[in-house]
Amino acid sequence: MDAPLLAPQHRRGRDLSIVAIVALIVVAVAAGLLAQRSRATAADASYHGPFAPVTLTAGDTVTMAQPGIAAPVLVIYEDFQCPICHDFELANGGAVEKLADQGQVKVVYQLFTIFVGSQPRQANSTRAWAAARCVPAGSWLRYHDLLYAHQPAETAGDGFAVTELLALGRRIGLTSSSFTQCVASQRYAAQIVPISNRLIKDGVNETPVVTLNGRRVSLTTLVSPSDALARAIRAAH
Repeated sequence: MDAPLLAPQHRRGRDLSIVAIVALIVVAVAAGLLAQRSRATAADASYHGPFAPVTLTAGDTVTMAQPGIAAPVLVIYEDFQCPICHDFELANGGAVEKLADQGQVKVVYQLFTIFVGSQPRQANSTRAWAAARCVPAGSWLRYHDLLYAHQPAETAGDGFAVTELLALGRRIGLTSSSFTQCVASQRYAAQIVPISNRLIKDGVNETPVVTLNGRRVSLTTLVSPSDALARAIRAAH
């Protein structure tokens, strides 16, 4: 007589077990999707080419685009010492490079220092910026990516030391006397403050600042490890 009274409780327990199993399956699937997205993001973050052709201007910008690609235009204002610029490059730098190589976007890099008057950050930015100016077009993107991969702490004294900048160059085959002498002498260092002051006066008073066809991209999109920026670039055609 007792068994029928206990049967409903047993069925409820079994039902709860089934619910728990389904919940675990859902969690596992979600975790798998997140892992897949993380792997894709990591692949973009570590993208090392092939790269779209690079053009170095006589001034202070660098253009990356396949021949004939004039739009959409992504302009990137960044500072080699800026921690959030590092986050942007880690999250989306590789994806941007890949899209440019595929002919889907023209990218213009505007490097400067946002830390004018703030030491040692200004000095760190300056050394890295001046070294990047010494790099030939064919190696510029790899050197750019190495600088962000080895960004020192924001307040580190002697961050981006000349010896390190030369060592990073050697990793990608930059061993010529023209490169080493240019970096060691910091030939272009005196140019960065006037360039930076002009940009800051024009309203670029933080980094990173990224515009797509003249419209500013949100910081959340820039540092988000997702395909939001890539989708926005594709949609801008």
